[in-house]
Amino acid sequence: MLKLENVSIGYANIQVLHGISFHVNDGETVTIIGAVNGAGKSTTLKGIAGTLPKMKGSSIQFMGITFPNWKPRK
Repeated sequence: MLKLENVSIGYANIQVLHGISFHVNDGETVTIIGAVNGAGKSTTLKGIAGTLPKMKGSSIQFMGITFPNWKPRK
């Protein structure tokens, strides 16, 4: 259902997530946990939502559709 492959995300020219990959199958519940500050939880979600563009990486897919750096409203 949701799949990230080797995706890097950052702010402006600063890459903060390097090559993350994971998938969430239909019907699964997944939690992103980490340190209080600076672990990349919010950055990961912003990259999935499209509010931060991916800097490098293969793809972000949702329900089999690959999303390039589209605007969040799409």
